[in-house]
Amino acid sequence: MVAMLVRGARDTVLVAAQRMSAQRVGAQRRWLSQAVAARSKRRLTEYEYDDAEMLRSRLDTEPYYAKRDKEQQRDQDPGYDDEAQGASSPDELRRFRRIEIIKGLAAGVATIGGLMGGYSLYANWPRLQAWWYNTGELGFDSGEPGKKRKRGVELPVLTNQNDSSVPGLYLWGDNTEYITSMNKNAVDVRFPMRHDWFDGKYLSCVELGDTSALAIDTHGDLIQWGRGFNGGSTPEVTIRGEALRSAKFSNGIIYALNKHNEVLIIPESKENQASLAGLQSRNWLLQKVDKPFTKLALAGFDKGETVRSFDVGKSHLVLITDKGRAFTCATGFEQLSKSFGQFGIPQFSHLKTPPKPNKLYEIVLLNQVVHYNSKNKIDHVENRVIEKVACGNNHTMALDSNGELFTFGQNTYGQLAHPVSYETEHISYPKKVDILNKHVKRAMFPEVLDIHAGGDTSFCEVKPVHMYQLVKGSTSQRPQVDDESFVVGFGTALKGQIGNGLFIHAQFDPVRLKELEKFQDFNEATGEMDRIHIKEWSSGEEHSFVKLDNSDVLYWGANDYGQLGTGKKNRIPKPTSPPSLIEPSFTADTYKDLTFANRLQLSENQHIVAGAKASAIYYTPK
Repeated sequence: MVAMLVRGARDTVLVAAQRMSAQRVGAQRRWLSQAVAARSKRRLTEYEYDDAEMLRSRLDTEPYYAKRDKEQQRDQDPGYDDEAQGASSPDELRRFRRIEIIKGLAAGVATIGGLMGGYSLYANWPRLQAWWYNTGELGFDSGEPGKKRKRGVELPVLTNQNDSSVPGLYLWGDNTEYITSMNKNAVDVRFPMRHDWFDGKYLSCVELGDTSALAIDTHGDLIQWGRGFNGGSTPEVTIRGEALRSAKFSNGIIYALNKHNEVLIIPESKENQASLAGLQSRNWLLQKVDKPFTKLALAGFDKGETVRSFDVGKSHLVLITDKGRAFTCATGFEQLSKSFGQFGIPQFSHLKTPPKPNKLYEIVLLNQVVHYNSKNKIDHVENRVIEKVACGNNHTMALDSNGELFTFGQNTYGQLAHPVSYETEHISYPKKVDILNKHVKRAMFPEVLDIHAGGDTSFCEVKPVHMYQLVKGSTSQRPQVDDESFVVGFGTALKGQIGNGLFIHAQFDPVRLKELEKFQDFNEATGEMDRIHIKEWSSGEEHSFVKLDNSDVLYWGANDYGQLGTGKKNRIPKPTSPPSLIEPSFTADTYKDLTFANRLQLSENQHIVAGAKASAIYYTPK
């Protein structure tokens, strides 16, 4: 019993001792943690560090001063508050901000002033050098040394004193072929200048080719001049008594339409005219006389069918008859070596031999349209009426009576308004242009009103119309559409030929010539501003002219030979008003007169023509 009591007491003592030991350990741990925390919070004091130890680096290398650094004072001062000392008042912050703004403005002004001063120094460096080295007195308003400054308008010397009221012929552009001037030493003519030989003459047609030019007078006689004709610059009358109405150059041949609606084939050069075994006729003495031309055989024409109009390219001709049928042939006297599909006949595609020259072929796929039934079988064939054709270098455009456009030939630059690819670079059959639909509303039809072509560029005038207006026999009384027509261009515009303000190598998607839509005039009858429409259009190899209803003229395109008549050779990529004709009475002060309208305006009987590398203005009888 006693033993049990002793063991119990011992166990009690041991438990109590263990509890006291644990409490003691816990208290020690709490004390240590509090000491460490207090040690980390309070700052260093001067009693815990030796000053000599802190200032040892200065004592060894620098003179000693009994003064501590501010940073050291802050570290050793237990009452120093970093946040309180670093804070600034609102006034001090505003002052600092103003100072920084003033510094930034001063730096900006100094930078701009330095740039302007540097540019002025660079621009006037030759004058400063001349002044510094005393090589001559040269003011800052003068030009560079040895270089005269142009003042006012530089007018050309007029050798012909007739003004624009006298009928005649104005020419300008390339003169290497003696087309634009009788002065063979003149390389080009950059302003419209009168041709002395034509003074007082009225003309009905003027064409400017690559190597020669032609004109038709009011009697229908043919006049030719240029290096390609006789090697000279003096015009000559070559064809008389044939009553010619129009004529065009193609592949060394002049194709002319007379009053009998016959197409004459006339060699371009005088030498070839003399050697040609042409038609024979009898003079008033009943003597046989050889004529220097032949006539195009109208094979495939119906009885009484005649030629209404025609157009030519570099090596092809396309004509339309009074029945609205289209025919084509190769031009020149020699067999062509290559075809581009410009004939519109698959058997004369670019992969096959071109047709024989001056032999007409009907463009059947253009003249006829095939209608299919519900079973996709041929129901019937209907004749299509062709209203107009236009030819570029190696492509053809055709407009039918429904306002639909068809193109065929070379498509390297997108001049057919079809996407350019290996398969569509040459299209040898008439293909309808459907891409014009994107330029009109969904319920509208893009009716083509007119077409033009020059070089490798094409143009067409489009007017949106309602679909119901195209239904034959429609008696609907709904109002007509008020949308204005617009002009689109496609093809090459590397020299600004399209007229949309851009220089593009190839453009198959038609683009609008918006500059032509900006010209307006006040209509006194309606009291509103009406758009001025195009009255005449002429496209050359790489430039174009239009004459508006208000007699203003616009031009655009290439100007490598001065064919735009601006006095310079800069290209103009959008329709622009050319300067007025230079009259003999003009002086430099004329252009300073604020009432002088320096823009070209033509009268009713004045017409402007764009040629291969030159341009002309001629007069027709009133």
